[in-house]
Amino acid sequence: MTKHLPRKRFGPHFLTDGAIFYAIVQAIAPQPGEPLVEIGPGLAALTQPLFERLVRLTVIELYRHPALRLRP
Repeated sequence: MTKHLPRKRFGPHFLTDGAIFYAIVQAIAPQPGEPLVEIGPGLAALTQPLFERLVRLTVIELYRHPALRLRP
């Protein structure tokens, strides 16, 4: 798989700090059985911790390369 290069026209911002991921997921407080939609998951920094807590998680990504990573 080729490396993902963000395009400025979409204004991407990729999280890299694990403490921030944890704080965001704690703030969302996802409950099993609760549907959730993540828009612009990018490199899936929040996707994995959210997926571990949810039965159903829908992600919407515009970039092709990260979208390929997100497929089951």
